[in-house]
Amino acid sequence: MASKTALAVSDALYLKPLLQGLSAATSPFNLSFDIPARNALKLAGRAENIKAAFLSPLDYARHGGEFRIIPEIAVSSSTKTDTIQLFVDSDARNITTLAVDIRVTSEILLAKIILSENFRNLSAKEDKLQILPMLPDVQLMLEKADAALIVNLDAPARSEEKFVLDLVEEWNDLTDLPYVHGFWVAREGDLLPGEMEQLLDAKKKGLELQTKIAQEVALEKNVSAGTYISYLSSFSYDLGNSEQESISEFFRFSYFYGALGDIPDLNFFESTSFEGN
Repeated sequence: MASKTALAVSDALYLKPLLQGLSAATSPFNLSFDIPARNALKLAGRAENIKAAFLSPLDYARHGGEFRIIPEIAVSSSTKTDTIQLFVDSDARNITTLAVDIRVTSEILLAKIILSENFRNLSAKEDKLQILPMLPDVQLMLEKADAALIVNLDAPARSEEKFVLDLVEEWNDLTDLPYVHGFWVAREGDLLPGEMEQLLDAKKKGLELQTKIAQEVALEKNVSAGTYISYLSSFSYDLGNSEQESISEFFRFSYFYGALGDIPDLNFFESTSFEGN
C-alpha cells in the first residue's frame, strides 16, 4: 500500500471547510496538525515527510523561492471576527513592549504594521518595540507588556476589554483589502496534479457543507450553532485578485519594516497542473 501524502495544517476553525474529505480512508492525504509556526518549519525542513502546508503569507515569503502556491484556495476576511486581537493596557501611553502569541508569525508583523500606520500615538518611539513571545493568555501577557497579541484559532467570545483592536478590521481600513490568513503551499513536483485537484474539490465540498460544519462544532462544544455559523460565514475561501493584491501589499509592508530582505513574487503552480497527466 502506497504511503499517503502528508499535509501540515493547524486546528484553526476557519480552516475546516478546506479539509473536507482529506482525512478519509480513500483520501491520498494524511493530515498532520500542529501550530502554524511549526508547520512552516516542517515544510521547509521536509520534516515528517510533509509535502504541502497551509501557510501564512510571511511564512511563504521567507521561502518564496522554494515554494509554489496552489491557485484558487485561501482563507481571508475583511470584517471584525476577533480572530486576531490586540489588547492594550488601559494605562499605556506608548506601546514599548508587545507580548505575542508564540504560535503564529504573520500576525506579529501585522500588529507592528497596524500600530505604526494606524496608531502612531501608541507606537514605540524610535522603533524600539520589544517583542515578548508568550503563550496566549491575555491577563499574564498584560502583566509583562503594554499590549498583547492573541490569535484565536477557535471562534472567540466577544471581549469586554476597554481597548481591543481587531487587526483584520484595521488592515482592511488601512488597505481597503481583505487580510489573507493563509493558503496552500508546496514545492514543485511534490504534489501530483490529481492531488492538487483534490484540494480544490475539498474546498468546494467544504463551502457546500459550511453550515453543517459549524453545527457539528457547536454540538461538540455544547454551544449555540449561531456563533459558529456567523463566524465561518465571515471568511472567504478564494484566492482572487483582491487576495493576491493584499498578499503583495503585506509583503511590501514586511520589506519596509525589515521583516523581509526583498519583496517576493507570488509563484503559482500552473493552472494546467489541475488537468492531470
